[in-house]
Amino acid sequence: MKLQDVTIKNFRGIRSLHLPFDTLTVLIGENNTGKSTVLEAIRLVLTRGFGVRRDARFTEYDFHLKDATATPQTADPISITLHFAEDKEDEWPDTIAQQLDEVIQLDMEKGLKHIWLQAKGSYQAESGSFETTWAFWDNSGAELRPRLNPTTALNLLSRFVPLFFLSAIRDASQEFGQRGQFWSGFLKSIQLPDTQREEIEEMLRKVNASVIGANAGLNEVTKKIADAGRLVPLDSADPVVLEAIPTRVFDMVGKIQVHLKSSYGAKLPLYQHGEGTQSLAVLMLFQAFAATTLTEAYLPESMPILALEEPEAHLHPSAIRSLGSFLEKMTGQIIVTSHSGDLVSRVPVMALRRLYKEKGETEVGQVENRTFTERELQEIDYSIRLARGHYLFSRCWLLVEGESDYHLMPLLFEMMGYVQDELSFSVLEISQAVGKGEPFIKLANALGIQWFLMADGDEAGADYVKRVNGYIMKGEKLSDRARALTHADIEHEFWNNGYDDFIKKMVTDKRKKQIVAEAAGNDVKETKLLIKAAINQVEGKPAFAQALAVEIRQRGVETIPQSIQGIISRVVQLAGG
Repeated sequence: MKLQDVTIKNFRGIRSLHLPFDTLTVLIGENNTGKSTVLEAIRLVLTRGFGVRRDARFTEYDFHLKDATATPQTADPISITLHFAEDKEDEWPDTIAQQLDEVIQLDMEKGLKHIWLQAKGSYQAESGSFETTWAFWDNSGAELRPRLNPTTALNLLSRFVPLFFLSAIRDASQEFGQRGQFWSGFLKSIQLPDTQREEIEEMLRKVNASVIGANAGLNEVTKKIADAGRLVPLDSADPVVLEAIPTRVFDMVGKIQVHLKSSYGAKLPLYQHGEGTQSLAVLMLFQAFAATTLTEAYLPESMPILALEEPEAHLHPSAIRSLGSFLEKMTGQIIVTSHSGDLVSRVPVMALRRLYKEKGETEVGQVENRTFTERELQEIDYSIRLARGHYLFSRCWLLVEGESDYHLMPLLFEMMGYVQDELSFSVLEISQAVGKGEPFIKLANALGIQWFLMADGDEAGADYVKRVNGYIMKGEKLSDRARALTHADIEHEFWNNGYDDFIKKMVTDKRKKQIVAEAAGNDVKETKLLIKAAINQVEGKPAFAQALAVEIRQRGVETIPQSIQGIISRVVQLAGG
């Protein structure tokens, strides 16, 4: 059974959110946008309250407070609704259809089966307590009254859709300890026949006696400790036993440790390896637990939900990228939260769900099927997802035409007091992209990323700006999303705003004379050749951008052309700075 979507209302930082899922779903977004809240909402509905129809499972800290005057007692009720459905007709096995028949709803038009399960929390003034109710719903949103005991229906659903949750805070020493949430299950499953257990324990006692007996001084230690029997009650026959190793099977089982051999052959306990290795081992334990538990304790028709919070924690970038591909191969429906560009670079762009805040509301951005052509998806993969996955975490994209723009604009932002990472914007060069960058604009709109286009002030730049018309939002002007420079390109923009002498000085006298001859009195051509010569002199546009930035710092930020200052201000505004 696949979880198709969740609808959350008034739960923690989320006032209202409808979030669809795929077989693999990766939740991305800034801190405090609700990623962990989504996982906790699913866990709450599927793992809390079974066996209880009414219970105080929501606490006062779970209620969404819309303003400073609101209290949990006056807040709107919490509602979390999980929607399970078939992707194709008769996809669910007969076992599910028969055992959950009373809560299954049939879409008569498409022939698909659905289940809606809702947990609702509210404050009851009569009892002075917070109460939670669980209910199944029909197609119209009305509560079902099945003959089947609601608790039974809930427990059946949890058997068909078991949830396994791994939080971001992972301590290998605890996870692989006797009380580890996953490891302890494997230890408890170790059961030996009595005769075999007795034989093993007799062997252990002999080994222990051999080790202890190797040092006669230990016998003297035993005698002295036994003297404590004069002060405290001890067994009179054999009061002190030294154990080099556990001599009982259940003690031995409790002390099972994972050891890993390093590349140079040394064998060390897991907890003595690095944080990344420990974190990865916990992830593998989690998967093994899910797979084993599913086989042993659940029905063959069960489809688990594996919820992983920031699985990339402590991992090396190459390991994170491998993990991204590994997620697709895991059994069940996978829901992941992540802050890693390396991880998202290895998962399909359609698996991403970007959570963001818009005027205080939680929104979700995603790429729908058939939004892009195959060629456009290739361009997105090549230019963004595979090469610059961290761009997907930016608040705003500045789309620029050329290489000089790409290198110079971040420097100009910084000079005006806007650090790229703090403002959370990225610069994308689009001149070589398919569709002149239109796939990037479509992707930004789909994911809820703000964007702005800076075009050159020539005919080609005018075409770039014209293309933007089809993507501006209702109520926006074209200038809100795109502007062309006053002059042919960013180098000419600075040339015509007082930096002509600086650019000329970068060109050798010999080359200047040649340019004058080549231009033959054509000022436009002469300027173009001088700019090109200056770029060649410093061996490329990146170095030219750096040299120009140094000069701007010396002259002062007020000498940055007003056209570019206006563009920077607009990007800052879009990024929420």
